[in-house]
Amino acid sequence: MGMDRSGSPVLPFYHLKSDGFWHLVPAPGMENVLATTRIRSIGELRQVVLGAKLDDELYATLSDPKLRDELRRVLIETYFAPEVRPVLVEVGRISAESFQYSLELLNRLRGEFVLKEAPAANQRYLTEARSAAFRRVVVEAYCHTCALCGIRIITPEGRTAVAAGHIVPWSVSHNDDPRNGMALCGLHHWTFDQGIVTVSPDYKIMLSPLVSPDDNAAKPLLGLAEREIVSPSDVALHPAREALRWHVKNIFRAQAPARLL
Repeated sequence: MGMDRSGSPVLPFYHLKSDGFWHLVPAPGMENVLATTRIRSIGELRQVVLGAKLDDELYATLSDPKLRDELRRVLIETYFAPEVRPVLVEVGRISAESFQYSLELLNRLRGEFVLKEAPAANQRYLTEARSAAFRRVVVEAYCHTCALCGIRIITPEGRTAVAAGHIVPWSVSHNDDPRNGMALCGLHHWTFDQGIVTVSPDYKIMLSPLVSPDDNAAKPLLGLAEREIVSPSDVALHPAREALRWHVKNIFRAQAPARLL
């Protein structure tokens, strides 16, 4: 496409149907629309198409890790410039590691929560893969909703207003257990990390005296006091009470001047 144009996942997703192995599955009642309409945006794609189905033979090939790696290599070497190939290989590695690590994080929910873990001598996963996996698991657990204010905005491209925040910072805990995380919007992620807000072990929002009740500019924070957080529907993914106690004790600014500078 060239560097002067922005890429869109709509283009390959929709136009691959002409290659014979990629079969679009229409949403209920959208069969005629899919057959007669050229899809140009992610919004249209989400409305008209449920997904895509691969030929059985190709699916079997992709299910074999060795054959999958070989197909990836052929595609990269055939369609991409030499200077781009190492970057694509690295992105593929990060994506694969992130997916595997996200499965491991979900599996941790079966065990007892550990507040702090010993740092691994040899990191098994890249930092980027670890961060992406933690973000994916936590944000999906909260359905892209900020645990403190409840805001939920997702663009047609799939970008979300929230990120995954560690309750006990990773630099302290080395713990990516989903129960050591909450989905937070930008404002409340920062205020949580700075100890201006915290969450009690009974899941009530607590506000630091740094925030003056007379400060009109602080109204978005003042309205949170004593509210219960938005928790995941799956109880197993609720924040660990032990982690919340640690945050209240070590991060929360319980004693502070009356004014927020």
